[in-house]
Amino acid sequence: WGLQFEGDDSIFTTGLTAALELFKARGVRATLFVIASSLDDPAKRKLIEEAVRRGHEIASHTITHPNLLQIDSAQKQIEIGDSRARLEQRLQVPVRGFRAPGYRLDRECLELLAAAGYAWDASASPTAAMARRLGAPVDALTAPFRPLEGREFLELPLPDHRPSPVPFSPSYAHLLGTGFYRWGVKRAQRRGGPLIILFHLIDFSDPLPSCQLSGWRSRIASLSMLGGPRKRRSCRRMLDEIATRYRLTSTDDLIREVRSGLPNGSTAQP
Repeated sequence: WGLQFEGDDSIFTTGLTAALELFKARGVRATLFVIASSLDDPAKRKLIEEAVRRGHEIASHTITHPNLLQIDSAQKQIEIGDSRARLEQRLQVPVRGFRAPGYRLDRECLELLAAAGYAWDASASPTAAMARRLGAPVDALTAPFRPLEGREFLELPLPDHRPSPVPFSPSYAHLLGTGFYRWGVKRAQRRGGPLIILFHLIDFSDPLPSCQLSGWRSRIASLSMLGGPRKRRSCRRMLDEIATRYRLTSTDDLIREVRSGLPNGSTAQP
């Protein structure tokens, strides 16, 4: 979540270690959105390389986790294009997907992503502000679509959580309860289409030590008021809840299915 603190990043190490074990136990091939500068940290790189060995897909989350709406075009191009190149070179895997930090992106970002060779993005959600920035109708942001005319590039939106003011992702479900999570999953199932579930490493990690916390906001942002074992049990239940309603599949397989079902050249235009 872009948290800044001194000392070892135990959210990353304990969170990714636990996530990989859960995915192994449930036979899930996940897509991991990696901040490219994480590869400069030996402990983080070791875990990312282990994820690659286990067959998980690597996607980009920029180089330094900036707000892409607050930097200029040249910086955007570096964060978007160079992050892909750095991940591919250092991990020796193809990088086809992207997610913007804080889900903050605009149409220029989509153009830069397509130009950099990405196949898809998964940052959008059906809000009026997002629709304005992407130049697409709000209702288009409720299912996978091609946002750029004449391009195969795909947008894979996050679930439509309306009328809730916050998503029903695991991070919020840890705070608001599994009933809230089930409500969101059931609503998504009734609407139809694929369901993209976003886990953060804070969903699995051990609490931060008090010396790394700066008040109640950081405790909530890192979910440090909850114990690691409790969070991991909740994540197992949430993943199992999805598995009773959906067929779990990789992003690669989802992309193939989506493309086969979209008319050639279809886009979502204002």
